[in-house]
Amino acid sequence: MNLLQRLVVIGVTLAAPALALAGDKANWIADYDKAVETAKAQKKDLLVDFTGSDWCIWCKRLDAEVFSKQEFLDAIQKDYVLVSLDFPNAEEIKAKVPNAARNDELSKKYEIQGFPTVLLMTVDGEVFAKTGYEAGGPVKYVENLATLRESGRKAMTECKEIVAKFGAALGEEKNILLDRALRTLESLTADSPFASQLSPVVRTAFTSDADNKQGRKGRAVKALLKAGEYDAELDKLAHELDPKNEQGMIEQVVSAKLEKLGSEAEVKAIVAEIVELDKLGIKDATTKERLYASVAFFSFQYLDDKEAAKAWAEKLKAIAGEKEEFKQLFEMILS
Repeated sequence: MNLLQRLVVIGVTLAAPALALAGDKANWIADYDKAVETAKAQKKDLLVDFTGSDWCIWCKRLDAEVFSKQEFLDAIQKDYVLVSLDFPNAEEIKAKVPNAARNDELSKKYEIQGFPTVLLMTVDGEVFAKTGYEAGGPVKYVENLATLRESGRKAMTECKEIVAKFGAALGEEKNILLDRALRTLESLTADSPFASQLSPVVRTAFTSDADNKQGRKGRAVKALLKAGEYDAELDKLAHELDPKNEQGMIEQVVSAKLEKLGSEAEVKAIVAEIVELDKLGIKDATTKERLYASVAFFSFQYLDDKEAAKAWAEKLKAIAGEKEEFKQLFEMILS
């Protein structure tokens, strides 16, 4: 889990009571490779839960609210073999993990940054959807997984076709494939498993439409940032194409950098960037709330600036009202 998620989402809920573990997950297989063999035999896909069973509050909530419920199990096991890959802290629980080294290998392979992370994948290990904790109970969770399955498999097929054809394409055919790649990437959610596959194709717009006369270069920058990519090249291009954030590119850059935040040492710099961005004006309402909440929390918890934290919390409250997701943040800073 990235620093933003750890600090803002979990950090403000530290006062919440710990939840009990939701049973022993008897319907789940703890060994990935055994689960693959089972899925092959049953001609099913895999639902893989990366969890921290004895320390992760959101993992415990997901188990208690969804994964332990019969409504979930009855529905989901029609299409999936359930896999639980545990990363516990307690030594006695670690001893029960059948293949911890393999779990670590899979965590690195699929670039797991937070817990819980739930991957939907084929028996060949191709991920077609990614999710985590979602409120609403088992029925809603199953419905969401069905939507992710449909859209994910469609995107997987589309991405494979685009990538396979693009290298050999010439002239207008290449432009048509590039436009398909842009449309597909624009439709994906942040951290989609397909963004990295389409990235090399989409980035060709930086040179093929270098002056952005066709609009492909700008679309490529925005689509890549929306999909969760960030690097120095995207940062530079966003500032060149949209220096005053009139198209919302700068806020996409700042949001992407916030997602990639890796240490407390980076907090001061990202707070300064958000402050400057706010002077330009933040276009997207949800992004504005999220950035204000981040500055308020970081100022309070890490920069030892309670006055600034209060000011940003009040700015957040003015636009977000009494939203439940910010309740504990307001209580921590404003009470």
